[in-house]
Amino acid sequence: MNPTYHSLGNHAEAIQIDFAPEEIDFAAILDLIWTSHNPIGAARSSQYKSAIWFADDQQLTAINQSVEPLKKKYERDLTTEILPLETFFNAEDYHQKYVLQRHDSVLKQFKAYYPDFNDFVDSTAAARLNGFAYGCGSRTLFKQEQSTYGFTPESLAAVFRS
Repeated sequence: MNPTYHSLGNHAEAIQIDFAPEEIDFAAILDLIWTSHNPIGAARSSQYKSAIWFADDQQLTAINQSVEPLKKKYERDLTTEILPLETFFNAEDYHQKYVLQRHDSVLKQFKAYYPDFNDFVDSTAAARLNGFAYGCGSRTLFKQEQSTYGFTPESLAAVFRS
């Protein structure tokens, strides 16, 4: 079954991180994951559970090693599930880069660069601008990067949420 937002079955909302190991190692990604969520919090439902999926034994070993210091820190087991990666389903198009899609002027420019919506979804620039639109990242970082996107300053000005 290909899940939808209104018919998830036993699926959970998640992100999949593609990375270049020569640029960032898996341990650094795990550090980011552990500091970005509460690994001992209770999930409201399986849709919103806390989980890390591993692609191979090497990732599983790294995850297990990263869990041990956290167990000591919290003095209890973590509620974050550790599961083997199976099939990853992308969310429906209207959930992709959700906040960025509200900015028509930028979206129009992205459509010119990426006529295929899947290319827009996979775009690093779209991911970064969506994060800024959501309120992540500093104004200083946004100003440093804005010239690299190739969009008009007027359209980008609406993206950064104050």
